[in-house]
Amino acid sequence: MNRRGLPASLPADEALAVACRGVCLSYKKKQVLCGAALSVPRGTVTVLLGKNGSGKTTLLRCIAGLRKASAGEIFLFGTPVSALSPRERAKRVAVMPQTLPLLHRTVAELIAMGRSPYLGVLGGAGERDRQIAARAAAQTDMTAHLQDAICTLSGGERQLAYFAMALAQDTKLLLLDEPTASLDAEYSRRVYDAIRTLSGEGYTFLLTLHDLDDAVAIADRIAVLDGGRTVFEGDPAAFTASGVPERVFSLAPVHAVSDAGERFTLFRPLP
Repeated sequence: MNRRGLPASLPADEALAVACRGVCLSYKKKQVLCGAALSVPRGTVTVLLGKNGSGKTTLLRCIAGLRKASAGEIFLFGTPVSALSPRERAKRVAVMPQTLPLLHRTVAELIAMGRSPYLGVLGGAGERDRQIAARAAAQTDMTAHLQDAICTLSGGERQLAYFAMALAQDTKLLLLDEPTASLDAEYSRRVYDAIRTLSGEGYTFLLTLHDLDDAVAIADRIAVLDGGRTVFEGDPAAFTASGVPERVFSLAPVHAVSDAGERFTLFRPLP
């Protein structure tokens, strides 16, 4: 047992795409994560919630191996992240950050960048690379924009182009940091539809969101960070009934029924 009471070596559940236990990280003497835990089953959509500064993006970066945790353990498909080379990590997990650069490249060139982990020393793309890139463009409805420059796209189109690049990486785990931030309802719907479709095809998604309504609608599982700690993990129904929305976000669930008779949940500020 270590000083936090965790086993020195945690068992890796092969059914999990991601397993985090006791993850801690400090930045400029400020503790951002302190004992964060997370389980992401394969083939599911898991949404990570938390207020600004709760450590959501930092935890994603640790899972991707872009930041090194100061304590705790992180497994990707049963293998410690620390045991994987950058190229091996890139073949297991793709990341789409919240801030997307306005590159002077075409959509086709951007998507092709997702194949980088698989290219040899000379860097030449083969027929398989081109087929996977074309599939990623089709999965995100970006085929018609392949020759458009990234810098000329709308915000929603740019989001989909970067999503296609992540899919072209051909991993079964995708980490999306606020993938619908600043998008209108139409583009948000297109992103969520693609996520749900791909999840049904065996892809695993871990995404951060700030909108609780969207989280409950799209997620198979929800995790909540508060002050760098995990304060909830479970399905949307358990989250809604847990008291966590009220305690952490000062929002109360309101159950409603659509004109088509479908039940859904909205979150409204506490009175």
